[in-house]
Amino acid sequence: MAGSKRPSFLKRQKEQARLARATEKREARRARKHAKANGLESADAQDGDLEPMMGSEEPPPDEV
Repeated sequence: MAGSKRPSFLKRQKEQARLARATEKREARRARKHAKANGLESADAQDGDLEPMMGSEEPPPDEV
């Protein structure tokens, strides 16, 4: 009867977090696939995702 016990609270919390991340990844992958199929995804959209990380090092020349 080893299978009758429920997992501990922390193990259950970790399992729920893992399932939530997996669902989020799956939905993001579906959204990208639909955007690509509809022709909405372009090189400009991909560059826009990286801009916040790279733009924090120095201000653009027009703001100096």
